[in-house]
Amino acid sequence: MARASQDRSEVNARIVYWGVDGSGKTANLKAIYANLRADHRGELREFPTRLDPTVHYQLLPIELGAIAGVRTRIELVAVPGRPDQAATRKQLLDEVDGLVFVVDPGADRLHENLKSFDELRQALAAYGRSLDDVPLVVQYNKRDLADPYAIEDLHRKLDLQGAAVFEAVATEGTAVLQTLSTISKRVIRNLREEGARPPQPPAPAPSTPSERLENAILQEEAHPEADAIVAAARQAESLLDGAEPSLLEAEAEAETETGARIGPDLAVVSVGRASVTGRRSVRIPIVLGDDEGRRSTFVLSIQLDPLIDEAPG
Repeated sequence: MARASQDRSEVNARIVYWGVDGSGKTANLKAIYANLRADHRGELREFPTRLDPTVHYQLLPIELGAIAGVRTRIELVAVPGRPDQAATRKQLLDEVDGLVFVVDPGADRLHENLKSFDELRQALAAYGRSLDDVPLVVQYNKRDLADPYAIEDLHRKLDLQGAAVFEAVATEGTAVLQTLSTISKRVIRNLREEGARPPQPPAPAPSTPSERLENAILQEEAHPEADAIVAAARQAESLLDGAEPSLLEAEAEAETETGARIGPDLAVVSVGRASVTGRRSVRIPIVLGDDEGRRSTFVLSIQLDPLIDEAPG
């Protein structure tokens, strides 16, 4: 869980990027490092694990700034993905505040992804926690190489209800910052809600990290519940350069410029490249999404019939 400094002037939360070997966890951290202002991020470094010093993980600290006088920092951790490093991955889940499950949607990696997700559930259970207790964002990476049908099939098999979903190309930075912003908001909101639970007597004055963070965020004069969430969201999104439209906004515009809102809560997120499936038929992948970040992929099949009969050849 979130950790506070001894003088309670600083709070650190941890977000773990989890997934199979080569899914793009480190690529996410590299893209985040490249796109954040230098004064809002530390160095992207490798650290040996306690269980096996020959095994390393990547860590990137991000500064959210001071919220009501409390310096707030998020540590992004990319776990090693090799099958023989399960013990290390479990150790890095200790005190986790949020999760990004990075999926390699290649058809040949379906079983590995499902096995990795099951490992995640079991590792959390060993700490007495479950995915229902930890904010989670799912990122289907390498979407440029994946079959939309494979992504949809894998998402059904994972059976994730309520998780925000993004389709990304981490090596190009696509949807990386959206993923980060969404999980950051959910982590801070979750910590605030945990801290808002009334202590059981004879509990002392708030002193746990989550309570400290909650007290800091809720220093608002009016409507503290709504303003706390908005303030946290703005802190996360303000990591990007503000002189020009943020990369996050530019990226969102690029993905939706060919689509449109279908209703108040649903929009066309992106339209993929059409592929010819027959003499007069094409297939077009379409991604729909809502304002909470949930995504679904559909395939539009179009049969083109001539207006007049073709002349016999």
